Amino acid sequence: MSDGEWLVSLDDIRTRHELGAPFGARLVDVDRGRAVFELPLGPGVAGGVAGGAHGGVLATLADIAVVTAVLSSCRTGEQMRGTAELNISYLRPAIGKVLRATANVIKKGRTLAVGDVDIHNDEGALVAKSRVTYALGKDDA
Repeated sequence: MSDGEWLVSLDDIRTRHELGAPFGARLVDVDRGRAVFELPLGPGVAGGVAGGAHGGVLATLADIAVVTAVLSSCRTGEQMRGTAELNISYLRPAIGKVLRATANVIKKGRTLAVGDVDIHNDEGALVAKSRVTYALGKDDA
């Protein structure tokens, strides 16, 4: 499929994220329906159990990752509308040097897209699991 049939090129997504995301998260990989972010851990994200990342930061990281994965899978004429639902399970303290969030679109329809996110620490331990539903629509133009 040519890049012209996609709403946004993968290069445009990479360029948008070169300035960074909230809390210092950084896009490290993107493909159609998939996005990977890394978040360095430090005082700016602390506040969670055992001095780890705060749960709200983990939820934000999951949301950013799914929004990017969904955007990468949208075609011309589709429009991003917003997060409809976010569920997150905190499995262990988010401690270490860096967190890695991997988001995959598991189902995309006309009005909703569902993404699955695994957040691991730098030792490979799964610290959180999230499912995000994102609203979609048709381009009104």
